[in-house]
Amino acid sequence: MARYVADLHLHSTASDGTDSPAEVVRRATGKGLRVIALTDHDTVAGLAEARDAGKELGVEVVAGVELTCYVGKREVHVLGYGIHPRDESLLMHCERFQAARRIRAREIGDRLASAGAPIDMEQVMANADAGVVGRPHIARALLEAGHVSSWQEAFDRFLADGSPANVPKLLITPRQCVEVIHDAGGLAVMAHPGLNNQLDLVPLLRDAGCDGIEVWHSAHSEHTTYRLQVMALDQGMLATGGSDCHGAMKEGGPLLGEWGLGKASWEKVERALRGRQAGALQAL
Repeated sequence: MARYVADLHLHSTASDGTDSPAEVVRRATGKGLRVIALTDHDTVAGLAEARDAGKELGVEVVAGVELTCYVGKREVHVLGYGIHPRDESLLMHCERFQAARRIRAREIGDRLASAGAPIDMEQVMANADAGVVGRPHIARALLEAGHVSSWQEAFDRFLADGSPANVPKLLITPRQCVEVIHDAGGLAVMAHPGLNNQLDLVPLLRDAGCDGIEVWHSAHSEHTTYRLQVMALDQGMLATGGSDCHGAMKEGGPLLGEWGLGKASWEKVERALRGRQAGALQAL
C-alpha cells in the first residue's frame, strides 16, 4: 500500500518541470497515488491534459497553480487549489507574470554573458514549452554549456539572490496572490515555509488571507514539519503537503510521491475544498 494517497505539489513542462502533464499523472499511478495537484508556476496551461489523463488512469487531479509574491525582498510562493482554470482574473494575472518572466529571462541571459557564462537564450526559450520560462530552465542551460557542474551550483554561483545574474521578479503582494486565488474559487496555501526559513512569515500570510500551510514538503526536516503542524493548528490553518517534484531536473531524481498526505490529512483538505466550492457557488 502506498504511504501517501495525495501529492499536492507537482510541476510539469507547462512551467519548469521535465515531464508532460500526462506523464506526471502516469508517474502518480505508478506510485499508488489517488490524488495529485498540478501546481505549475503562474500558469494553468497543463491542467486540461492532466485532467484528461487522470480520467483515463483513475487519478483525481486537483486544479492548482503556484503564484509568486514578495514580502519586502523575500520571495514567497502561494499555492492555489480547486481554482477555476478559465477564471478571467486568474488568466490575466498569469499572462502578466509570463510576460514579465520572458523579459526577466532575457535580462538574466545578458547578465550571464557579461559574467563570462553565455548560454543559448533562444534554446532556453524554446525549452519553456508553454512560455513560462524560469530560472530552472536557465540553470539547465548553464549545466549543458559546461559553466557549472550541477544544477545547485548554477543557482549558488549565478542565479540566487545577490548573485551576478539575479534579476528580481515582478513584485506582487501576498494579499494580491490570495485574492486572485480566492476570486478563482480556490483555497490559498503558503508553499514550503521551511524551504527558505520563512516560518516567521506564516502569521503575515494568514493575515493576508491564506487558508493553509504546506506542512509536508521534500525540503522540510522532521523538526520543521513538526513546528509547522503546531503552527497550522495554532493559526487555525489547513495543513497540506506535496513533493514539489519537477521531474528529473534536480539532482537526486524525481520526488513525486515521496512526500504528500495520508488518507486522514487528504480528507481534511478535501472537505475544505468542497466547502470553498460550495461557498463560491452561493456567492454567484
